[in-house]
Amino acid sequence: MEIVELQSIEQEIEKTRNSLISDKLDMSFGEIMNMYQDEDIEITPEFQRLFRWTEYQKTRFIESLLLGIPIPPIFVAEDDTGKWELVDGLQRISTIFSFFGILKGGEFGIKKNNWALCEGDIIKSIAGKKKEDLPLKLQRTLKTAICRVEILRWNKDRNDLKYELFNRLNTGGEPATEQEIRNCIFRGKSSLFNDFLKKLSENGAFLTLIQPTDKQIEQLYLQELVLRFVALYYPIQGIDIAENISNYMTAYMRKAVADPTFPYEDAELLLNRVLNLLSNMGDNKVFRADRGPFSNNIYDIIMIGVAQNIVFYETHPLERLAEKIAELKTGDLLKTTTSNRLNSKVRTIKRLELANQIFSIE
Repeated sequence: MEIVELQSIEQEIEKTRNSLISDKLDMSFGEIMNMYQDEDIEITPEFQRLFRWTEYQKTRFIESLLLGIPIPPIFVAEDDTGKWELVDGLQRISTIFSFFGILKGGEFGIKKNNWALCEGDIIKSIAGKKKEDLPLKLQRTLKTAICRVEILRWNKDRNDLKYELFNRLNTGGEPATEQEIRNCIFRGKSSLFNDFLKKLSENGAFLTLIQPTDKQIEQLYLQELVLRFVALYYPIQGIDIAENISNYMTAYMRKAVADPTFPYEDAELLLNRVLNLLSNMGDNKVFRADRGPFSNNIYDIIMIGVAQNIVFYETHPLERLAEKIAELKTGDLLKTTTSNRLNSKVRTIKRLELANQIFSIE
Protein backbone atom coordinates (compact mmCIF):
# COMPACT_ATOMS: atom_id res chain seq x y z
CA MET A 1 0.00 0.00 0.00
CA GLU A 2 1.42 3.39 -0.99
CA ILE A 3 2.45 5.92 1.66
CA VAL A 4 -0.01 8.50 0.30
CA GLU A 5 -2.87 6.03 0.65
CA LEU A 6 -1.84 5.16 4.21
CA GLN A 7 -1.71 8.84 5.11
CA SER A 8 -5.18 9.34 3.64
CA ILE A 9 -6.58 6.52 5.81
CA GLU A 10 -4.93 7.95 8.91
CA GLN A 11 -6.27 11.44 8.17
CA GLU A 12 -9.83 10.14 7.67
CA ILE A 13 -9.71 8.19 10.94
CA GLU A 14 -8.26 11.16 12.82
CA LYS A 15 -10.89 13.53 11.43
CA THR A 16 -13.73 11.21 12.45
CA ARG A 17 -12.24 10.57 15.91
CA ASN A 18 -12.00 14.32 16.46
CA SER A 19 -15.71 14.62 15.65
CA LEU A 20 -16.56 12.42 18.63
CA ILE A 21 -15.76 13.12 22.27
CA SER A 22 -16.69 10.74 25.05
CA ASP A 23 -16.71 11.00 28.81
CA LYS A 24 -17.60 8.66 31.69
CA LEU A 25 -19.58 9.35 34.83
CA ASP A 26 -20.85 7.13 37.66
CA MET A 27 -24.32 8.20 38.81
CA SER A 28 -26.98 6.79 41.06
CA PHE A 29 -30.36 5.94 39.59
CA GLY A 30 -31.83 8.47 42.00
CA GLU A 31 -29.74 11.20 40.36
CA ILE A 32 -30.77 10.02 36.91
CA MET A 33 -34.44 10.07 37.96
CA ASN A 34 -34.04 13.63 39.23
CA MET A 35 -32.52 14.67 35.88
CA TYR A 36 -35.43 13.05 34.08
CA GLN A 37 -38.01 14.84 36.20
CA ASP A 38 -36.16 18.13 35.62
CA GLU A 39 -36.28 17.37 31.87
CA ASP A 40 -32.49 17.30 31.63
CA ILE A 41 -32.54 13.82 30.14
CA GLU A 42 -34.89 12.58 27.43
CA ILE A 43 -35.69 8.98 26.66
CA THR A 44 -37.20 9.82 23.28
CA PRO A 45 -40.79 8.48 23.27
CA GLU A 46 -40.74 8.15 19.46
CA PHE A 47 -38.12 5.45 19.84
CA GLN A 48 -40.67 2.67 20.41
CA ARG A 49 -38.48 0.20 22.28
CA LEU A 50 -39.47 1.16 25.81
CA PHE A 51 -41.51 -1.84 26.75
CA ARG A 52 -40.27 -4.84 24.85
CA TRP A 53 -39.03 -6.35 28.05
CA THR A 54 -41.37 -8.86 29.63
CA GLU A 55 -42.38 -8.69 33.30
CA TYR A 56 -39.76 -11.35 33.96
CA GLN A 57 -37.00 -9.32 32.29
CA LYS A 58 -37.96 -6.18 34.18
CA THR A 59 -38.10 -8.06 37.47
CA ARG A 60 -34.69 -9.60 36.78
CA PHE A 61 -33.21 -6.12 36.31
CA ILE A 62 -34.70 -4.79 39.57
CA GLU A 63 -33.49 -7.93 41.32
CA SER A 64 -29.97 -7.31 40.01
CA LEU A 65 -29.99 -3.79 41.43
CA LEU A 66 -31.23 -5.03 44.81
CA LEU A 67 -28.47 -7.64 44.93
CA GLY A 68 -25.74 -5.27 43.74
CA ILE A 69 -25.05 -7.22 40.56
CA PRO A 70 -23.08 -5.05 38.06
CA ILE A 71 -25.08 -3.82 35.07
CA PRO A 72 -23.93 -2.55 31.65
CA PRO A 73 -23.41 1.19 31.15
CA ILE A 74 -25.95 3.44 29.47
CA PHE A 75 -25.01 5.79 26.64
CA VAL A 76 -26.31 9.33 26.34
CA ALA A 77 -25.82 11.98 23.68
CA GLU A 78 -25.23 15.50 24.97
CA ASP A 79 -26.46 18.43 22.89
CA ASP A 80 -25.17 22.01 22.82
CA THR A 81 -27.31 22.96 25.83
CA GLY A 82 -26.01 20.10 27.97
CA LYS A 83 -29.26 18.14 27.75
CA TRP A 84 -28.94 14.37 27.48
CA GLU A 85 -30.72 12.08 25.06
CA LEU A 86 -30.60 8.38 25.79
CA VAL A 87 -28.84 6.42 23.05
CA ASP A 88 -28.58 2.97 24.56
CA GLY A 89 -30.15 1.63 27.76
CA LEU A 90 -33.82 2.42 27.16
CA GLN A 91 -35.03 -0.90 28.52
CA ARG A 92 -33.14 -0.47 31.80
CA ILE A 93 -33.97 3.20 32.28
CA SER A 94 -37.65 2.84 31.41
CA THR A 95 -37.86 -0.12 33.79
CA ILE A 96 -36.57 1.83 36.79
CA PHE A 97 -38.58 4.94 35.90
CA SER A 98 -41.82 3.01 35.50
CA PHE A 99 -41.22 0.98 38.67
CA PHE A 100 -40.98 4.26 40.59
CA GLY A 101 -44.04 5.61 38.77
CA ILE A 102 -42.40 8.61 37.11
CA LEU A 103 -42.40 7.53 33.46
CA LYS A 104 -43.91 10.15 31.20
CA GLY A 105 -45.57 9.75 27.84
CA GLY A 106 -49.25 10.44 28.37
CA GLU A 107 -51.66 7.58 28.78
CA PHE A 108 -49.17 5.09 27.34
CA GLY A 109 -46.56 5.89 29.96
CA ILE A 110 -49.06 5.98 32.84
CA LYS A 111 -50.31 2.49 32.01
CA LYS A 112 -46.78 1.19 32.38
CA ASN A 113 -46.12 2.83 35.75
CA ASN A 114 -46.26 1.27 39.21
CA TRP A 115 -46.09 -2.33 38.02
CA ALA A 116 -45.63 -5.33 40.28
CA LEU A 117 -42.60 -7.61 40.31
CA CYS A 118 -42.96 -11.26 39.45
CA GLU A 119 -41.03 -14.03 41.19
CA GLY A 120 -37.30 -13.42 41.02
CA ASP A 121 -34.75 -16.02 39.95
CA ILE A 122 -32.96 -15.60 43.28
CA ILE A 123 -35.36 -13.63 45.52
CA LYS A 124 -38.64 -15.49 45.27
CA SER A 125 -40.41 -13.36 47.88
CA ILE A 126 -40.52 -10.20 45.74
CA ALA A 127 -43.36 -11.67 43.64
CA GLY A 128 -46.35 -9.33 43.49
CA LYS A 129 -44.51 -6.45 45.19
CA LYS A 130 -44.74 -2.90 43.87
CA LYS A 131 -42.31 -0.14 44.80
CA GLU A 132 -44.38 1.01 47.77
CA ASP A 133 -44.55 -2.56 49.06
CA LEU A 134 -40.78 -2.74 49.48
CA PRO A 135 -39.15 -1.61 52.74
CA LEU A 136 -37.78 1.95 52.55
CA LYS A 137 -34.28 0.54 52.86
CA LEU A 138 -34.72 -1.45 49.64
CA GLN A 139 -36.28 1.50 47.86
CA ARG A 140 -33.18 3.51 48.79
CA THR A 141 -31.00 0.64 47.60
CA LEU A 142 -32.54 0.99 44.15
CA LYS A 143 -32.12 4.78 44.17
CA THR A 144 -28.49 4.62 45.26
CA ALA A 145 -27.53 1.82 42.88
CA ILE A 146 -24.71 3.06 40.64
CA CYS A 147 -24.94 3.22 36.87
CA ARG A 148 -22.02 4.03 34.58
CA VAL A 149 -23.01 6.75 32.10
CA GLU A 150 -21.05 7.08 28.86
CA ILE A 151 -21.51 10.63 27.57
CA LEU A 152 -21.12 11.16 23.82
CA ARG A 153 -20.61 14.50 22.15
CA TRP A 154 -19.99 15.06 18.44
CA ASN A 155 -19.78 17.68 15.79
CA LYS A 156 -23.37 18.73 15.09
CA ASP A 157 -22.71 18.51 11.36
CA ARG A 158 -21.93 14.78 11.61
CA ASN A 159 -25.47 13.36 11.70
CA ASP A 160 -24.16 10.35 9.82
CA LEU A 161 -21.92 9.61 12.79
CA LYS A 162 -24.90 9.94 15.13
CA TYR A 163 -26.77 7.42 13.03
CA GLU A 164 -23.88 4.96 13.23
CA LEU A 165 -23.69 5.37 17.01
CA PHE A 166 -27.35 4.54 17.47
CA ASN A 167 -27.09 1.67 15.03
CA ARG A 168 -23.99 0.05 16.52
CA LEU A 169 -24.92 0.57 20.16
CA ASN A 170 -28.24 -1.11 19.55
CA THR A 171 -26.87 -4.33 18.09
CA GLY A 172 -27.08 -6.20 21.37
CA GLY A 173 -30.26 -7.93 22.51
CA GLU A 174 -33.06 -7.16 20.09
CA PRO A 175 -31.62 -4.77 17.49
CA ALA A 176 -33.38 -1.54 16.73
CA THR A 177 -35.06 -1.41 13.33
CA GLU A 178 -33.90 1.08 10.74
CA GLN A 179 -37.04 3.17 11.17
CA GLU A 180 -36.73 3.24 14.97
CA ILE A 181 -33.23 4.60 14.60
CA ARG A 182 -34.30 7.17 12.00
CA ASN A 183 -37.15 8.40 14.18
CA CYS A 184 -34.89 8.67 17.16
CA ILE A 185 -31.94 10.53 15.70
CA PHE A 186 -33.66 12.89 13.28
CA ARG A 187 -36.23 14.19 15.75
CA GLY A 188 -33.51 16.38 17.27
CA LYS A 189 -34.09 19.01 14.60
CA SER A 190 -37.88 18.77 14.54
CA SER A 191 -40.55 16.26 15.49
CA LEU A 192 -42.81 17.48 12.66
CA PHE A 193 -41.74 14.80 10.18
CA ASN A 194 -41.94 12.04 12.80
CA ASP A 195 -45.45 13.16 13.71
CA PHE A 196 -46.32 13.19 10.02
CA LEU A 197 -45.18 9.57 9.54
CA LYS A 198 -47.00 8.45 12.67
CA LYS A 199 -50.27 10.13 11.69
CA LEU A 200 -50.31 8.66 8.19
CA SER A 201 -49.35 5.19 9.42
CA GLU A 202 -52.48 5.12 11.60
CA ASN A 203 -54.86 5.42 8.62
CA GLY A 204 -57.49 2.68 9.03
CA ALA A 205 -57.33 1.71 5.36
CA PHE A 206 -53.56 1.39 5.62
CA LEU A 207 -53.85 -1.03 8.53
CA THR A 208 -56.38 -3.13 6.64
CA LEU A 209 -54.32 -3.30 3.46
CA ILE A 210 -50.95 -3.98 5.12
CA GLN A 211 -52.26 -6.31 7.86
CA PRO A 212 -49.20 -5.78 10.08
CA THR A 213 -48.38 -7.96 13.06
CA ASP A 214 -48.29 -6.40 16.53
CA LYS A 215 -44.52 -6.59 16.44
CA GLN A 216 -44.35 -4.80 13.08
CA ILE A 217 -46.48 -2.00 14.49
CA GLU A 218 -44.25 -1.82 17.55
CA GLN A 219 -41.15 -1.67 15.37
CA LEU A 220 -42.60 1.20 13.27
CA TYR A 221 -42.86 -0.85 10.09
CA LEU A 222 -45.94 1.09 8.98
CA GLN A 223 -44.12 4.38 9.41
CA GLU A 224 -41.30 2.97 7.32
CA LEU A 225 -43.78 2.13 4.55
CA VAL A 226 -45.13 5.68 4.65
CA LEU A 227 -41.58 7.01 4.38
CA ARG A 228 -40.93 4.58 1.54
CA PHE A 229 -43.87 5.93 -0.48
CA VAL A 230 -43.08 9.58 0.22
CA ALA A 231 -39.39 9.17 -0.56
CA LEU A 232 -40.13 7.54 -3.92
CA TYR A 233 -42.95 9.88 -4.94
CA TYR A 234 -41.55 13.21 -3.73
CA PRO A 235 -37.81 13.09 -4.55
CA ILE A 236 -35.58 15.72 -2.97
CA GLN A 237 -32.98 17.40 -5.12
CA GLY A 238 -29.47 16.23 -4.40
CA ILE A 239 -30.46 12.80 -3.09
CA ASP A 240 -29.99 9.93 -5.51
CA ILE A 241 -31.48 6.48 -4.99
CA ALA A 242 -28.67 4.65 -3.24
CA GLU A 243 -27.45 1.15 -3.91
CA ASN A 244 -29.49 0.23 -0.85
CA ILE A 245 -33.01 1.68 -0.58
CA SER A 246 -32.70 1.75 3.21
CA ASN A 247 -29.72 4.10 2.91
CA TYR A 248 -31.70 6.22 0.47
CA MET A 249 -34.62 6.49 2.90
CA THR A 250 -32.25 7.49 5.70
CA ALA A 251 -30.66 10.21 3.57
CA TYR A 252 -34.11 11.33 2.46
CA MET A 253 -35.47 11.63 5.99
CA ARG A 254 -32.38 13.54 7.11
CA LYS A 255 -33.09 16.15 4.41
CA ALA A 256 -36.88 16.18 4.80
CA VAL A 257 -36.74 16.82 8.54
CA ALA A 258 -34.76 20.00 7.95
CA ASP A 259 -36.79 21.16 4.92
CA PRO A 260 -39.39 23.82 5.85
CA THR A 261 -40.92 23.54 2.36
CA PHE A 262 -41.65 19.82 2.57
CA PRO A 263 -45.19 19.23 1.13
CA TYR A 264 -46.77 17.72 4.25
CA GLU A 265 -50.37 18.55 3.32
CA ASP A 266 -50.08 17.42 -0.29
CA ALA A 267 -48.38 14.16 0.69
CA GLU A 268 -50.97 13.40 3.37
CA LEU A 269 -53.87 14.09 1.02
CA LEU A 270 -52.39 12.02 -1.80
CA LEU A 271 -51.53 9.03 0.38
CA ASN A 272 -54.99 8.99 1.91
CA ARG A 273 -56.62 9.19 -1.53
CA VAL A 274 -54.56 6.24 -2.80
CA LEU A 275 -55.28 4.15 0.30
CA ASN A 276 -59.00 4.90 0.24
CA LEU A 277 -59.20 3.97 -3.43
CA LEU A 278 -57.41 0.67 -2.89
CA SER A 279 -59.49 -0.02 0.21
CA ASN A 280 -62.72 0.46 -1.79
CA MET A 281 -61.69 -2.43 -4.01
CA GLY A 282 -62.30 -4.78 -1.08
CA ASP A 283 -59.07 -6.71 -1.67
CA ASN A 284 -57.02 -6.75 1.53
CA LYS A 285 -54.33 -8.81 -0.20
CA VAL A 286 -53.66 -6.23 -2.87
CA PHE A 287 -49.98 -6.02 -1.91
CA ARG A 288 -49.50 -9.78 -2.02
CA ALA A 289 -48.83 -12.11 -4.91
CA ASP A 290 -51.15 -15.13 -4.85
CA ARG A 291 -50.92 -16.48 -1.29
CA GLY A 292 -47.53 -15.00 -0.62
CA PRO A 293 -46.56 -12.54 2.11
CA PHE A 294 -46.70 -8.77 1.88
CA SER A 295 -44.40 -7.59 -0.92
CA ASN A 296 -42.49 -4.31 -0.74
CA ASN A 297 -41.96 -4.68 -4.46
CA ILE A 298 -45.67 -4.82 -5.29
CA TYR A 299 -46.39 -2.12 -2.70
CA ASP A 300 -43.99 0.32 -4.38
CA ILE A 301 -45.33 -0.27 -7.87
CA ILE A 302 -49.02 -0.05 -7.00
CA MET A 303 -48.71 2.91 -4.63
CA ILE A 304 -46.57 4.98 -6.99
CA GLY A 305 -48.47 3.97 -10.13
CA VAL A 306 -51.89 4.77 -8.66
CA ALA A 307 -50.65 8.01 -7.10
CA GLN A 308 -49.36 9.20 -10.47
CA ASN A 309 -52.79 8.65 -12.02
CA ILE A 310 -55.04 9.19 -9.02
CA VAL A 311 -57.60 11.44 -10.72
CA PHE A 312 -58.21 8.93 -13.50
CA TYR A 313 -58.75 5.96 -11.21
CA GLU A 314 -60.95 7.97 -8.85
CA THR A 315 -63.26 8.93 -11.72
CA HIS A 316 -63.49 5.54 -13.44
CA PRO A 317 -64.93 2.17 -12.40
CA LEU A 318 -62.78 0.26 -9.92
CA GLU A 319 -62.63 -2.60 -12.42
CA ARG A 320 -60.11 -0.60 -14.44
CA LEU A 321 -57.77 -0.44 -11.47
CA ALA A 322 -58.35 -4.12 -10.63
CA GLU A 323 -57.40 -5.05 -14.20
CA LYS A 324 -54.14 -3.10 -13.95
CA ILE A 325 -53.22 -4.74 -10.66
CA ALA A 326 -53.99 -8.18 -12.09
CA GLU A 327 -51.83 -7.36 -15.12
CA LEU A 328 -48.98 -6.45 -12.80
CA LYS A 329 -49.20 -9.63 -10.75
CA THR A 330 -49.73 -12.11 -13.58
CA GLY A 331 -47.36 -10.64 -16.17
CA ASP A 332 -43.67 -11.31 -16.60
CA LEU A 333 -42.58 -7.69 -16.10
CA LEU A 334 -42.76 -7.96 -12.32
CA LYS A 335 -39.92 -10.52 -12.38
CA THR A 336 -37.59 -7.96 -13.97
CA THR A 337 -37.75 -5.90 -10.76
CA THR A 338 -36.72 -8.76 -8.45
CA SER A 339 -33.77 -10.31 -10.27
CA ASN A 340 -30.80 -10.96 -8.00
CA ARG A 341 -28.57 -10.16 -10.94
CA LEU A 342 -29.51 -6.50 -10.49
CA ASN A 343 -28.33 -4.34 -7.62
CA SER A 344 -30.82 -2.67 -5.29
CA LYS A 345 -30.60 0.69 -7.05
CA VAL A 346 -31.45 -0.77 -10.46
CA ARG A 347 -34.34 -2.82 -9.02
CA THR A 348 -35.81 0.29 -7.41
CA ILE A 349 -35.54 2.28 -10.64
CA LYS A 350 -37.17 -0.57 -12.56
CA ARG A 351 -40.07 -0.60 -10.07
CA LEU A 352 -40.68 3.09 -10.69
CA GLU A 353 -40.55 2.54 -14.44
CA LEU A 354 -42.97 -0.37 -14.19
CA ALA A 355 -45.35 1.68 -12.05
CA ASN A 356 -45.54 4.26 -14.80
CA GLN A 357 -45.83 1.63 -17.54
CA ILE A 358 -48.61 -0.46 -15.96
CA PHE A 359 -50.80 2.22 -14.46
CA SER A 360 -50.39 4.93 -17.10
CA ILE A 361 -53.75 5.92 -18.64
CA GLU A 362 -52.24 6.53 -22.06
